[in-house]
Amino acid sequence: MPGPKTSHLSFHLKESIEQENSRLGLAIPKKKARRAIDRNRIKRLIRENFRKASISPNTDIVVKLNRAVGQQTRGRLREKERVAIRKQIQQHFHSSFE
Repeated sequence: MPGPKTSHLSFHLKESIEQENSRLGLAIPKKKARRAIDRNRIKRLIRENFRKASISPNTDIVVKLNRAVGQQTRGRLREKERVAIRKQIQQHFHSSFE
């Protein structure tokens, strides 16, 4: 089931009958974030907020990067983009999934 969508990220939710714990899936394609350091940074931010959020058990969440980052800076994630992604992640993990 589609969940919240932001300018950079989309969240997809599904209730899982078989699993007792909530699970997280990440889709951060190389086409959208060219440098591995940027893809890993985005993944770390998402995982960190997933652990901190009180998400109901039996929920599977997939987070997908929708918009390419680093277009104007030769593939590097700009500080402005990093801050925007961090805010979007925090906002949705701490409000939407509780």
